[in-house]
Amino acid sequence: MSVYHLKYRPHKISELDLADVADKISKILLSESLPHSFLFSGPKGSGKTSAARILAKNVNCLERVDGEACGKCKNCLSIEDKKAIDIIEIDAASNRGIDDVRSIKESAYLSPVDLRYKVFIIDEVHMLTKEAFNALLKIIEEPPAHVLFILCTTDENKIPDTVLSRLVKVAFRKGKKDELKKSIKRIVDGEGFKMNDDFLDILVENSDGSFRNVHKIFNEIVMQYGGEFKTDLLLTFFANKGGAYAGEEIEKDLVRRDKSKIVQKLEDMAQEGVDFESLRQNWIAFFQKRLLSNLDIGEKLGGDLDNQALSKWLNLLINCGKLQKEVDIDQLPLQLAVIDFVGEGEIKKEDKKVETEKPKIDLAKKIIKKVAKKDEVVEVTSQVCGCDLTQIEESWGKLLSCVKPHNHSVEAFLRATRPKIFDGKRLVVEVFYPFHKDKLEELKNKQIVERGIKDVFGISAIFECVLSKSKKKPLVVSNETPITEVSSKLGEEKKGDDDLYSVVKDIFS
Repeated sequence: MSVYHLKYRPHKISELDLADVADKISKILLSESLPHSFLFSGPKGSGKTSAARILAKNVNCLERVDGEACGKCKNCLSIEDKKAIDIIEIDAASNRGIDDVRSIKESAYLSPVDLRYKVFIIDEVHMLTKEAFNALLKIIEEPPAHVLFILCTTDENKIPDTVLSRLVKVAFRKGKKDELKKSIKRIVDGEGFKMNDDFLDILVENSDGSFRNVHKIFNEIVMQYGGEFKTDLLLTFFANKGGAYAGEEIEKDLVRRDKSKIVQKLEDMAQEGVDFESLRQNWIAFFQKRLLSNLDIGEKLGGDLDNQALSKWLNLLINCGKLQKEVDIDQLPLQLAVIDFVGEGEIKKEDKKVETEKPKIDLAKKIIKKVAKKDEVVEVTSQVCGCDLTQIEESWGKLLSCVKPHNHSVEAFLRATRPKIFDGKRLVVEVFYPFHKDKLEELKNKQIVERGIKDVFGISAIFECVLSKSKKKPLVVSNETPITEVSSKLGEEKKGDDDLYSVVKDIFS
């Protein structure tokens, strides 16, 4: 089986995933004088090394047209086949000393064997020692006419200013959603796969903006599920990969200082083969949003940790990334971070009250909780709104259609549930996976569903989830009439089409 991020690596400037980078490189190649020292700076997986190889091929092409290599001449073919001895790639993380740079200098003064330019591509250049940078500075400042240096880094702040000032910088960045989808579609079309837009949306949302990541993740999915590209399988894949320990859950455990529970949970997850790097990144993203919310930036969220506690916890999570590279016990860095964190002082917000009393629950909520423990579906009819559970089930597809334009993931999670109780004030659904329940209960997702309920059914109802202990399947939508229009105050009216109907019918039936 092919490794997609290698098989579909860009080979031309026009194939680069970042259009702004492609445009800048093209302009440089079309200029009258070619710089001899470049810095490709940006996050991992953004295409720096691929762009460096493309630049090396373009400057050595014998029949270049409008700044683009032909890909057919003997120089292009030798570079593509990695047989050109004048293209030297060096990993500065492994060759970071002054002796390594002296070897580069000695080689640079020798004329190219076959090509016009001898090109040195130095990856992770920020890892060089201070002495090595000093040795590199002279040849970068006054390079031989036949030499081209392309330095690649994820952290340009570690490069001395004396070196930076002599480099032509090309800035790379994380991919936007449409750029990531375009990149993955290149693989989908090339391999002849078929999948819906929902699948692609969820895939790119979990790629951290990295083109290499999205390709590797897709590779893993194909290896695990073959050509079966179903949304529920994708959600299960990410749930298993990052673990089912959601940010809201560990936040509550941290506030309770329940370090034994957290450490044991991490130990259990290690036995299940959870990817702790993915879990750590998920937590960083979650608590960063909490911090912004506390500072009245962006979406207003709940949460019990104050700013000082959030800052401390985020720093610990960031440091975990460095420790994970140095230890063989994957869960250990996170366990140490938890122990370090709970040993601190007060971590709750001052305006939050410690729950020492049992919360008051009205009669309707008591009834719902009592019935929700049973496996069978109990219909609770509302005389007030004139809508009952049966009508909710019959129109379930309309609710999915209403939610989908505003958040594909919420619609996908909601699709994997089953309406259980409706009393006119609350709609309770059965959820079959803890991961799905955690996501649906996030404030922003819950609000989307509640607004959808109001738009579709004309009622203001509280949306709640209960974790089912039975093996029941999600609701099968039985109405055969395609959804043609759902009015929503969340946005403008959305019209369904045959493709949407086919996807919904296929999943539910």
